[in-house]
Amino acid sequence: MRTSEQSLFPGVSLRSFDDREALSGALADQVASRLRQSVRERGGALLVVSGGRTPAGFLQALSGLQLPWDQVTIVPSDERWVAAESDQRNSRMIRQYLLQGPAASARLMELVEEGDETPGQAARQASERLAGLHWPADVVVLGMGEDGHTASLFPDAPELPMAMAADAPPVAVTTPDSQSTVRLTLSARALSDARMTVLLLRGDDKKAALDEAIAEPFAIGPMPVRYFFHQPLAIFWSA
Repeated sequence: MRTSEQSLFPGVSLRSFDDREALSGALADQVASRLRQSVRERGGALLVVSGGRTPAGFLQALSGLQLPWDQVTIVPSDERWVAAESDQRNSRMIRQYLLQGPAASARLMELVEEGDETPGQAARQASERLAGLHWPADVVVLGMGEDGHTASLFPDAPELPMAMAADAPPVAVTTPDSQSTVRLTLSARALSDARMTVLLLRGDDKKAALDEAIAEPFAIGPMPVRYFFHQPLAIFWSA
């Protein structure tokens, strides 16, 4: 296994792996260490994780580690407005890959709950539930699309300026033209300033998108992921 690490600019580092399992194990160890420390210092820990296929290996590796899971709260970074039993639900993926074994005792806080009749209602009620948690989060693990979106902060979403605003509620609704479903997403404010923030990427296409983003890290415009270059960020990538 070969790994390399480089500083891209102050506070932002890139750690590259030639083996996906090695990446998953290394990231799981770091996240677990951060969560254990937060439980010791604060009596609990808040973990935000993204959906999709990319984090599956990391979540499986993390689920097998011993830590005080009953004091850990998990929140999806975003969610699709689809039926609870749909394979597209990020919370279902989190249950499948993370809430297993030792991690089964962790608390998962859904963004969409039974009885939510509209995305707007779901976002308002989720914002109220999340407001009671201890922010900023201890760990935020984000993904990124080839268009530079992260969570469901899509560049073509009409609601993006509101979701990126400094006074945004914890949860926002986005309706990007590029996507087939309405999304709920944690706002940029809710995702910001975690004690540990990770961008988890896989594949050459994602690396090309990352290269585009870091070429102009503070550019104003598309690629919402650039917002998180303004804070400490650890990027984990494997081919």
